Amino acid sequence: MLKIKNSETSELVEINENKVSIYNCGPTVYNHVHIGNIRPAITFDVLYRLLKYTKHDVIYVHNITDIDDKIINRAIETKQNELELSNYYYETYLDLLNKMNILKMDVIPKVSENIEGIINFVKTLVDKNNAYVVDGDVYFDINKIKNYGCVSHQNTENLLEGVRKEVDTKKHNPLDFVLWKKTEIGINWKSPWNDHGRPGWHTECVYLINKFIGKQVTIHGGGVDLKFPHHENENAQNEAFNNMPLAKCWMHVGHININGQKMSKSLNNFILAKDILEQYDHNVIRWFFFQTKYANPLNYSKENMDSSKNDINKIFNSLNLAYINLHKNGININATANIEDFINVIENDLDLPNSVKIVWEKVKLLSTLANKKQWNDLSQVVVDINEIFKVLGLTYSNPLNDQETLALVDRWNQAVKEKNYSLADEYRKQLIDKKII
Repeated sequence: MLKIKNSETSELVEINENKVSIYNCGPTVYNHVHIGNIRPAITFDVLYRLLKYTKHDVIYVHNITDIDDKIINRAIETKQNELELSNYYYETYLDLLNKMNILKMDVIPKVSENIEGIINFVKTLVDKNNAYVVDGDVYFDINKIKNYGCVSHQNTENLLEGVRKEVDTKKHNPLDFVLWKKTEIGINWKSPWNDHGRPGWHTECVYLINKFIGKQVTIHGGGVDLKFPHHENENAQNEAFNNMPLAKCWMHVGHININGQKMSKSLNNFILAKDILEQYDHNVIRWFFFQTKYANPLNYSKENMDSSKNDINKIFNSLNLAYINLHKNGININATANIEDFINVIENDLDLPNSVKIVWEKVKLLSTLANKKQWNDLSQVVVDINEIFKVLGLTYSNPLNDQETLALVDRWNQAVKEKNYSLADEYRKQLIDKKII
């Protein structure tokens, strides 16, 4: 049974219902996404694959913020229409997810396509006296929520100490946040509170969860940087709207550090995901993310990426050799996959590092079984590894499916059988040059 550590309570939550919902906060599409955006996407992709593999009825929603000050400022700077700009980066993001072998989510809603629903959601909060209007701006009143701060473990009094109070603040409380912003700058819509405005960031996700999933999502997550204030404010609105927590389980993915330093704009050490894909394929990138617990920080460096590349090459070459051995000995691969050992490990809070160890154990078995000429057992392990790849989202192709490679392997085997070792060595060198073995 799948268990996820709830970052709100630090306790393992059993995901024991058959119908499971996932919500992962998506990017604000004003530029190409960086490697920090991709880590949660890959993490939740493995979770999604695991739930589907274990026969859960799962719905996965991943939003796109295509209305935001960053988008508007970028559009003004580049003299573009806001939605045309955001749609361009939305399309490039979807293309990137595909190249990363990330399964398409069930619902990928854009904020711009849900304005009417968001307005009605905010209106209900105003009608319930959980929000108030000042000069056309709508604010959420955090004082109406008894447990504000529970998701992020923040103490309201401590938060207030760090807030610089404005002299003429419109807010009842400095921590109150905007649900609907009055503005004529950039794209805007008419609402009950003003003729020109747009939604606040924190309202988008809670509304979309209510629309596409319901009053409560099973697992809600994203990068750890979203824990406060974004997820805290989402949860507060749901407490007010539905009188219940927004999520049964909160799942936050750790930061990416670059060469030991936290990735930040001030240090100018952002690395775009598209640039990494020019240097490493998706298998290497995914494998790199699997080396550390998803909630922990992860250090990106060329050395670590090259190490992951070497790992993938070793694993794939070991599989290639196993297929060659099975082909040479006339073994048809018809075993039924049995990866219960792997499933038991990864179901424990999506334990990717120990899941990787299971892969290595099975890869080691490949050479052991080949040396013992235990071909049926070897066939079983090959099938199991390929099945594990489905859950991890790794893509491997049997090189013997290529007729040219198959012919080369057959010539190599025939030369060995005829004890023409010099010729066999030449064929073997060709296989090495083709990175088959």
